[in-house]
Amino acid sequence: MAELTYTTRGVRQRGQKDSWEITFSHKDPITGEAVRTYHTVEAKTRRQALRKRDELVLELERKGGALATGMTMREFMDRFLDYKEKSGTIEPSTVQGYRGESKLITRYLGAEKLASVAIGTVNDWMAAMTGDGYAPKTCAKAFRFFKQALKWAVAQDLITKNPCDFCKPPKRVKTPINALNREDRTRMMRLAVAAQPSPLGMAIELALTTGMRRGEVCALRWSDLGDDGTVTVSHALGNAEGSFYLKESKTQSSRRTIPLTRHTRQALRDMRAESIRKIAAFGLSGDPFVLGTQEPDSRSYNPTQIGKDFAAFCKMNGFDCTFHDLRHTFATMMIGNGCDVRTVASYLGHASVSMTLDIYADVDPEAKRAAVGKVDESFDLDMSSPALWEPQTAQPAAEPEGLTFSVAQLEAMLAEARRREAGHEGA
Repeated sequence: MAELTYTTRGVRQRGQKDSWEITFSHKDPITGEAVRTYHTVEAKTRRQALRKRDELVLELERKGGALATGMTMREFMDRFLDYKEKSGTIEPSTVQGYRGESKLITRYLGAEKLASVAIGTVNDWMAAMTGDGYAPKTCAKAFRFFKQALKWAVAQDLITKNPCDFCKPPKRVKTPINALNREDRTRMMRLAVAAQPSPLGMAIELALTTGMRRGEVCALRWSDLGDDGTVTVSHALGNAEGSFYLKESKTQSSRRTIPLTRHTRQALRDMRAESIRKIAAFGLSGDPFVLGTQEPDSRSYNPTQIGKDFAAFCKMNGFDCTFHDLRHTFATMMIGNGCDVRTVASYLGHASVSMTLDIYADVDPEAKRAAVGKVDESFDLDMSSPALWEPQTAQPAAEPEGLTFSVAQLEAMLAEARRREAGHEGA
């Protein structure tokens, strides 16, 4: 690893007795600018101060410099975010999420010097977040981003080791899936169908019957609706700096084709026919968003707005869930009905089956009760028969056929046995 080179800019005695201020300069590895740092050593004479200065130079260069006393964590995180954004390797929506994580990190560590962040610093930070009531999932997410940032600092020769490599965030507690039971999802579907062709009504039906995410539902265009009764998910709406933009699916598995139920297919066809009729009436054409304004220059249904509209819908009708819970409801419903997990993962656009199992390992209680019937079917017995509950009494053994003797025959056989026994003893 390349080391920073320090140049001495001054050695002067401070007001306090035996206190000396050492001034160094070095080149910032990120900006290339000259940076001055100031250090204090204790020495009785100037000769001792110069010797300690030389020892300090060796120590700083051995450690890789650490932009030493100059750069705070707030300054470093700003530079790291700027690097990530300009790299072009992540979506603007991801950058937006990183900014939120960075704000949480600097709330606790912003004034710390990059050089002074140690294992204890990270552990104290995690403990402080936990003490302030942050969930383990939130702590772990911030920790992973901080670890990524410090890994970049090591690569830039700003620090020699990543303290996060020796720390762990609080153990994550799996949050129970909030999926609607059969009664509630049936009632919600009836209300959604009754509200159609409103965008919210159609959005609810799509989420309940396909498991699509909110951003994916809002990004659907009429060209995504196939003539074979399927819908292709190839885009989503991402959030960046308070506005939404159309982005492609980030993984191959996220891009998928989903078969539609008969009612959903027909409802969408009717809505598309009406959209074409409206646009054609003005001699125009286009490919509007399914849930957006039906005009050539279509505006999509804002994902934030759909969340607010759905929250109001739930409050009015007595449901306790978020729009994303409809995705959970779909997955739990499918697994509970015996659908192959690989198929469910394909519906949801998960990268692997293990991801689906990790999230939806616990199916709803109704499915578990229904599974008891499968146990009964695994035996060649009537498991519901009361006869299985009655204690079984032992039956007397049957006498062997063809081995019946009279009393006289038995006495003769015993006498013969005694004679043989006597003869054997005489011998």
